[in-house]
Amino acid sequence: MAILRLTLRSQALRASTDVNIIYPLRRQTFGDPEGRKVTYAPIPEKFKVLYLVHGGGDNYSDWLTRTRIADLAEARDLLVVMPSIRDFTSSRADADYYAYLSQELPAYLQRMLPISNRREDTFIAGLSMGGYFSYRIALNHPERYACAGSLSSPLDIVADLRARHTGSRTLVPADSLIGTDREIRFLVERNLAQGNPMPRLFSACGTEDFTYEINCDMRDFFRAKGLDHTYMEGPGVHNWDFWSAYIERLLEWLPVEKLPEAPHHFQKRGK
Repeated sequence: MAILRLTLRSQALRASTDVNIIYPLRRQTFGDPEGRKVTYAPIPEKFKVLYLVHGGGDNYSDWLTRTRIADLAEARDLLVVMPSIRDFTSSRADADYYAYLSQELPAYLQRMLPISNRREDTFIAGLSMGGYFSYRIALNHPERYACAGSLSSPLDIVADLRARHTGSRTLVPADSLIGTDREIRFLVERNLAQGNPMPRLFSACGTEDFTYEINCDMRDFFRAKGLDHTYMEGPGVHNWDFWSAYIERLLEWLPVEKLPEAPHHFQKRGK
C-alpha cells in the first residue's frame, strides 16, 4: 500500500489543510532478501472509496496511528480518505467544513486519483462526532452515498447538545438544529417523504459509552422507519479500544470483497 499525505488549499475552509489517503497496492507475492521480484495486483479502473472521519478534537492522522485501517483497506482494494474536520455542526462562520467534505474534497480528489464517483462505490463513516457528520452528509446527499457508518456517535445531535453542551461557546444551541439539514431524524423523515434512495446504515456503540442511550434510541427510530440499518454493541467506553475493534466490523459490513492473501513462499502448507 501507499500512504499519501496531501496538503491542499481549500476555498471552503479559507486555509490549507491536510488529508491522509490509503492507496491500496496489493502485492501478489512477497519479496525477500534473496532478490525475488515483487509484483503487484492490477489497479482497478476506479477504486471504491471510504471517507473516514475522526472524532472531535482529533485530526487526519488518528485513524492511521491508532487502528489497523491501512491493512484492512488494502485487503479490500479500498481507497480511504481521512480529512481533518474542526466543525461538525456548522457553528463557525469562518470555515465551511460541510461544503469541504461533501463537495470540494471529493471533486478535488477525483481529478487526481482513480476514484469512482458511482453511488454504489462511495461510502462515508466516522467515530463520535465524525459519525454524526458522516450520517449528516450521506442523508443530505443520498443519491451519492451507498453506505454510512458510525461508531459511538451522537446521532441525535439535539439530545446530545441538550445533555452535554448547554451553554457551549463553540456550538450552536440545540433547539436551533431542530427541523434543519443538521438533524438526522429530520433528514430521514424528509428523504422518506420525498421517496429518495436511502443509504444503508451501520452503527455500533459500547454499552458503557456516554452515547449508548442515544444510539439505542436512534436504532429504534431507524427500525421504526424501516431503514436498512445494522446495529452492533458490546462492552466498551468512548475510546480507541472500542473503535479499533469495531472499525473491522464496519469494513466487513461494507459491500467490498475481502481478497485472499497470497501465502509467503516459505510458509508451510496448512499453516
